[in-house]
Amino acid sequence: MPRALEIVIASVAFLLTLPLLVLSLLVSSLLIGFPPFYSSRRRGRGGVEYTHWKVRSMKSGRETGRVFFESHRLNKWGRFLRRLHLDELPELCHIISGRMSIVGPRPLPSSLLEGLDTSLRDTVKPGWTGPAQVRLLRTGRLDKRLQIRLDNHYVGHRSTLYDVRIMLGTISAAFTGRRQDMSPCSTADRIEFGKRY
Repeated sequence: MPRALEIVIASVAFLLTLPLLVLSLLVSSLLIGFPPFYSSRRRGRGGVEYTHWKVRSMKSGRETGRVFFESHRLNKWGRFLRRLHLDELPELCHIISGRMSIVGPRPLPSSLLEGLDTSLRDTVKPGWTGPAQVRLLRTGRLDKRLQIRLDNHYVGHRSTLYDVRIMLGTISAAFTGRRQDMSPCSTADRIEFGKRY
C-alpha cells in the first residue's frame, strides 16, 4: 500500500478513535493497573527493534508472548479490549511515524523468532494487521513456524488489493469472531491450512 495512503488512513483512524483510546486508557488504569500503556521491544523491518506501545489489557505476570498461554492474566475488560482490538489503537502512531504498516507481519519480540528463518519476513515493516492473525491467531493454535509461513506467503503476494481484503477481513473478524480466508488465491497452502484449522 502506498505510504501516503497509509498515513492518511492511519491519521483519520487515529482522530476518529481518539475518544475510544482515551476511554480505554482510563478504564484500564482502574480495572487492570497503572500505567495504562504497555510497552515492549518488538522486531521491525530489517530485524531492527523498536519500542512498541499498546493499551494494557493484561495484569502483571510471566509473559510468554502468546496470549492463549496467559489467559489467567486476562479479566473481562482485557478480553473486551482484545476482542475489539482496542488495545492496538496506539499502534496507529507507529504507522504514522513509519515504524509499522497497516498490513504486514505481526510485530513480535525477537526472542520468539530465534532459530527461525525470518529473512523474507524482515524485508517488510510489521503490520497493524495481517493474514496470520486474522486467519489463525484467534484460534489460539498458531505456532511460530506456521506464522512465519503465513507471513512469507503474504510478502510474496502482497498488493494494494490484497491489503484491502485483509483490512476488511480484520474488521469482520473483530465483530464476528470468525476466522477469515485471507489467501489471495486458491493455493496448496490454503488447502493445507483449511485441513489443519
